[in-house]
Amino acid sequence: MPEKKNSDKNRTTRTGEHETADKFKREFAYGVVVLGTEAGCGKTIFMTGLSAALRDEGFPTRAIKPFVLGTRRDAESELAFISSITHTPVNYPIVIIDKPTAVQESNWQQAAMMTTSREHLTFVEMPGSPATPLAYDQTSAGTIASTWKDSADFACDLGLPCILIAKHNREALEKIMLAATYLQSRDARLVGVGTVETSEFGSQNELKLTKSELELAIMNRAKAHYLGAIEFSPSISVQRVNQGNLIKVTSAGVDLLHVLRSLGAPSSLSKSESIP
Repeated sequence: MPEKKNSDKNRTTRTGEHETADKFKREFAYGVVVLGTEAGCGKTIFMTGLSAALRDEGFPTRAIKPFVLGTRRDAESELAFISSITHTPVNYPIVIIDKPTAVQESNWQQAAMMTTSREHLTFVEMPGSPATPLAYDQTSAGTIASTWKDSADFACDLGLPCILIAKHNREALEKIMLAATYLQSRDARLVGVGTVETSEFGSQNELKLTKSELELAIMNRAKAHYLGAIEFSPSISVQRVNQGNLIKVTSAGVDLLHVLRSLGAPSSLSKSESIP
């Protein structure tokens, strides 16, 4: 059939990927919402690196960013960065949030449909923090009502697991706990926390906890796994669409096997021999 040929033509022919894709559709979470403790905390870098690293291991993934805070120029750079590394075409609607009523219900539903496609494990980045308002309800007179949907609502509406990202600095634990508490109050399913070094910081702003200490603190208070950290690299730039060594530093700093298990990967699909 024609559809079959087109579909096969567009698929990667890496050995074993077809079988892996089938198991993803049957057994895995089909979407993951990537949230941050604040704007500019490294969500785009973490999501892009994680999606690309898993793809290199043979797992069918993609990464999308349907809602963008900032200017259209910023959005173009971020989307080009994500697409160039994860090989996710930007063939979905993008909303630039430049006014309170920018996100409509139709935009929300379109993003939901993209995220819940079962052909891939789809990472979707939401803007700001979990509590950032995105879609405001309106009164009959056309004014903004007192209710709205925020970034956490996207995960809650779809029942998808969340990964929370924070800057890897001395304020990381405090901000992680605040965001995790908000997510828990919304009954969101937080499955993992990651951190990103967004700049070369001096000792005065350095995170004093070791990875083991941070992992224990997050598990005890937030009841979520610490997935690891992506180190700062001057060769990685979202604004300049420069991927540098992103996949390498992601694989080195983030426990990919732990990510898969957090998302419900069965032991038969853990690929423990091939993921370092």
